[in-house]
Amino acid sequence: MGSAFVGFLSDMSSRQINHLYQSPWACLSVLRSLPSLAKSYVMRLLYVDEGIAREEIDAWVRPGKEHRDRHARSMLALKRLRVLVPAGDQEYVADGKELVRLNRRFVKGVRAQIETCFAPEGDEVEATVAPDDTMGGKRPKPEKIEEFAKGRWEALLMTLTGRDVKEFSLNPEKAKGKRRRGPGLDVAALFRGAGLVAEKSTTQKSADKPKWGITERGFRFLLSTAREQIWTLLTEYVRQYVDVAGAIDEKVAEVSIAGVHRDIGDDDSDDGDDDDGDHRDLVAPAVIGFMLRLTFQTVGQPYRVDDLPGAQRAIAEDLAHLGLLYLFRAGPEKEEYYVPTQLTAGLAGGGGENDPDDDDATGKPDGKPRNDENGADETIGGDPGGHIIAETNFRVYAYTFSDVECEILRLFTRPDYRLPNLYVGMLTREAVHDALDTGVAAEQIIRYIKSHAHPNARKTTNGAGIPGNVADQIMLWAMERRRVRSADCVLYCDFPTGTDEYAAAVKAASDAGVLLWEDREQMKLAVAKSGHERMKEVFKAMRTQGGGGLGGGDVAAGGGLTVAMRRK
Repeated sequence: MGSAFVGFLSDMSSRQINHLYQSPWACLSVLRSLPSLAKSYVMRLLYVDEGIAREEIDAWVRPGKEHRDRHARSMLALKRLRVLVPAGDQEYVADGKELVRLNRRFVKGVRAQIETCFAPEGDEVEATVAPDDTMGGKRPKPEKIEEFAKGRWEALLMTLTGRDVKEFSLNPEKAKGKRRRGPGLDVAALFRGAGLVAEKSTTQKSADKPKWGITERGFRFLLSTAREQIWTLLTEYVRQYVDVAGAIDEKVAEVSIAGVHRDIGDDDSDDGDDDDGDHRDLVAPAVIGFMLRLTFQTVGQPYRVDDLPGAQRAIAEDLAHLGLLYLFRAGPEKEEYYVPTQLTAGLAGGGGENDPDDDDATGKPDGKPRNDENGADETIGGDPGGHIIAETNFRVYAYTFSDVECEILRLFTRPDYRLPNLYVGMLTREAVHDALDTGVAAEQIIRYIKSHAHPNARKTTNGAGIPGNVADQIMLWAMERRRVRSADCVLYCDFPTGTDEYAAAVKAASDAGVLLWEDREQMKLAVAKSGHERMKEVFKAMRTQGGGGLGGGDVAAGGGLTVAMRRK
């Protein structure tokens, strides 16, 4: 699952997490998002109702630093998501050992999934499944749904790269007059809130150009997986939904968590104030719970929109605008239906970049992209089998019809030519440096080529997906930028020979922490510009004590001079 989603849940209060865990589907999603070792701990403790000493869990770990580190990461993930909590009032036993147990609501949700073969009783959303005979033979074809989803998501990403797309716009003036569906959908606001775009400084000559430009975070967003991209926008959507929701009590009632077991709470709640406090706090977990339930629905299966509460209908319309759902009307009554698309499938899947225990955070152990059980692929918009071939001569071929894929490759390659189904570019020092200037990391470039590598490229590189010399050269180009650094400084030279004034000046600058560079042979030193006034006092004291040893033009100061120096 996307790290943006896990981070969002980690920032929730205990009350919000407990409310979210009323949904068995949310419990299952959180379980799948955990590191593999943490999942093993949950399954061991799932039917242990009493507390267990923390030391007993620590004893399950194999000897060795690597295993202890994995254990520490797993325990941290369990605590951040409030899956593992203190064992009620008996937090410590008599001998001082810490007692812990699984969150009771989380346990009930996971048990409900396992004991009912993932069809928990009282699942409200499944009641909205529409039979084919009610649609008058107008059920959309899978090809049409897939084309819609890919088209919408590519249009969204193209907007982020600076293209003007009619479905989305970053320019507030162009967005005026357009009707926004739902209480929270505003793609430009989502981009700004997530830090993917920032306002550009405009001049008179560029007044007609877009006022928003992509940020360093936006470039990293483009190179991340589709799952991570979707969760980044969805979590920002939830934040904005909470901010603009009008009648809070009404919204909480309408955006009820789908599939809730009404008796899932018990007297032994893991948060004593579940029924107290501001109901506004419950909007975020309610919206997240509804989204998570949608991710477990069957791709291509129509569901009735009218069976959803009003607030959930608005959310469904917003998700359809992003391409996660497909809306259509059919039947004699022209009823409205929604269909989960490939973008929705697998959003609640496990593994991914947030699981350091996986063999490869970007895919399977052999370097191939990760597919979930519903057929969803991390590489939405491209060939699921991979489409990039990087040669040892640094030429890059991409067999794709996607404009988005080509725009992403332009970020770190020099474009040579483009055919209808082929992009050809070159990995050059200048192109990679331009990408690094925008905030893209060398590791991200390598990971992107690996995760989108063509099957033939994997065969010729023993599964790596990228030639070793190409990956090494990208890292070397990145290291070039870290070999030198610049700083505003003041240069002192022309010290008198035969005295210890130069050594005294160097010692004074070093003690003050402002010494940047020194050359003992030529008797020169450079100090930070902020330390110039302090050094003046040092030289004044030296002249007073030494009878004007540093008089006249013996000191040359170049305010604001930039000195390049190698890192030690």
